[in-house]
Amino acid sequence: MLDSISVKPLLYVIAALGLLLVLTNVGWGLHASALDLQRDVAVANKDSALALADALKVERDAWKNKAGELKVANLASQKTVDHLKAELELAQGEKRRLQAEGQEAVAAAQAEANDADHALRDFINRYAQQLRNADCAGALSVVQQSCPALEGY
Repeated sequence: MLDSISVKPLLYVIAALGLLLVLTNVGWGLHASALDLQRDVAVANKDSALALADALKVERDAWKNKAGELKVANLASQKTVDHLKAELELAQGEKRRLQAEGQEAVAAAQAEANDADHALRDFINRYAQQLRNADCAGALSVVQQSCPALEGY
């Protein structure tokens, strides 16, 4: 009877341990599959991070290329600006030269006009004095009658 009493609880203990073993195996299996999922997520995250890093490197290189292009364009525009400044200085010098020549030409023309006015006044004064001379007035009258085309001079 003692054998029957000790065997039955042992069977229960063995059954409980078996059940515990089965549950532990199921738990470890679930834990292993959870770890597999975590590993898969970590691998996917790593791949995503690497892809993002590659995309960022490509974008960085594109910006570097754009910066290089802009640097070249900036140098070209600076060269153009320098060329235009030199051309502007030449044009301003030419303008000053032409203005000086123009002022000289105006002054010369005014001097010539003054000389012409003086010569005309001298001629008019001499003509008026000669008209007071009877011999000259008569001669002019004869010339005007002889050559009517000279009338008014």
